[in-house]
Amino acid sequence: MSDEIDNETGNEIKLDVIPSPPKKKGGRRKRAVSEKEQERWQTDEWKDHLKKIGFQKGREKTGGRVATPKETKEWIAGKSINVAEFMWDLMNDDTQPIKERRAAAVWLGEMSMAKAPVQQEIKVDHNYNLNNMLIEAQRNAGKPILDITPNPIAIEEDKDA
Repeated sequence: MSDEIDNETGNEIKLDVIPSPPKKKGGRRKRAVSEKEQERWQTDEWKDHLKKIGFQKGREKTGGRVATPKETKEWIAGKSINVAEFMWDLMNDDTQPIKERRAAAVWLGEMSMAKAPVQQEIKVDHNYNLNNMLIEAQRNAGKPILDITPNPIAIEEDKDA
């Protein structure tokens, strides 16, 4: 490639120089794993440990986790007023970061206000005629469309019987 000169400014433009893309800042770093740790992951003890903490057969519905007992759910439901008061206090606390206060306000809003119902009207009209569809297709097409629909075969009834 050759260099060119910008007509407006008179500056030289280098065409063979490609700018490098910007480098990413932050992001997740990959952790270095030692050979000892990799060997440990291949042992039967480690595989048994993973089976113990992971998915267990017979619990397909919950993905391997034990369902929350009914008593626990009832106990938590009884504490909902305390949770709501805590979130109210957090939302009104000027010493907390605005991010936390906003999250508390969003939580309170979601718990207290119902979402607006979405109403959709669905109109179904299946009164189509094949001939009308063909005429409409020919009207919208740029070139003529061939009608390849078969003609119905008329069956004459036997009137002698």
